[in-house]
Amino acid sequence: MVTTGCQPGNEQADSVSDVSRVDTQLLLNNAVLEQSNRDENTVWKIKADNITYSEDNRVATLTKVVGNLWQNDSVILKIRAEAGEVKDNGNIIVLNGNVIASDPRNGSTINSEVVEWRPQENLLLIPQQLTGTNANLQVVADSGQYRTDFEKLELEKNVVATSEKPALQLTSDRLEWDLKQQQVISPGAVKLVHYNQNQTITDKLISDRAELNLATNQATLNKNIELISLDPPLQVATDSLTWNYLTRIGKSDRPIQILDRQRQISLTGNRGEVNLLQQLATLQDGVKGINQLESAEIFARQMTWKMDTKEVEAKGNVIYEQIDPQARLTGEKAIGTLGSSNIVVTSDGEQQVITVIEN
Repeated sequence: MVTTGCQPGNEQADSVSDVSRVDTQLLLNNAVLEQSNRDENTVWKIKADNITYSEDNRVATLTKVVGNLWQNDSVILKIRAEAGEVKDNGNIIVLNGNVIASDPRNGSTINSEVVEWRPQENLLLIPQQLTGTNANLQVVADSGQYRTDFEKLELEKNVVATSEKPALQLTSDRLEWDLKQQQVISPGAVKLVHYNQNQTITDKLISDRAELNLATNQATLNKNIELISLDPPLQVATDSLTWNYLTRIGKSDRPIQILDRQRQISLTGNRGEVNLLQQLATLQDGVKGINQLESAEIFARQMTWKMDTKEVEAKGNVIYEQIDPQARLTGEKAIGTLGSSNIVVTSDGEQQVITVIEN
């Protein structure tokens, strides 16, 4: 049962006696509203320049609002606004006009024009466009909600998240930002863009789902992944990718394809790693390399490709084939330049077969 002791008028207690969510008290003392729980611990406290009540004393209207939400004798949310209303015996607080909510535990701030604060539910509903910031990230969205008990900001529609160091932008229709764990989750389609120090795009990634660890600069992407690198110019496709957007290293334990459209070179394998800063790719388990311009193919269990020089090193059941001049070589190891008519294949580690093909 909720009881309230407000000034003016004790008749308010009778008018709200049917409300029963939590055993609280709502007190008005010199333009200060305060709600405490059954253990007489403060739940929230609001100061205002002016507080007026409706005729039935069910709604308090406030101007120039400053408030705090408490938990275990510590402030976990600070909030201010131009105006507000306290309803439902203090269980619903609607604030509007330049609303600023900040969480001192993680240094985050949320800005919007309208919020609905539900202290007993540990919930801040944000029905209009909002901006959320902390030291690592800034997000904007059409709507959202902040769960104060989990320190989690959930965003919906036209979500854009931006990081300055490293320079990164993420766009999605839904986003969950766990401020305590420094993690960002996009449960739906997502686009991730990385910039260099000159604010030039280096990489673009799209996938059906993504998780970012802001502390380690690492993104985990799942399903229908496409990575487009502008330097070097190539594409990577797979269904699972762990991507460090600072070091530009991607790892996949699923089938992966690397495509250099300009030089018409493609490599596929059942798992692999791509290091774009070093321009190096390593693929394993059923690897196939193709140079369409030179009509050359190479197969192996493992293959390393130097992107800038096109040089490959293949190991394990190597088969190299080319059309002009026609040749088919087999062995345990191969070193050369894919499709340049210069390849060395060896067998049994004793170079029993060494073949160099030249035009």
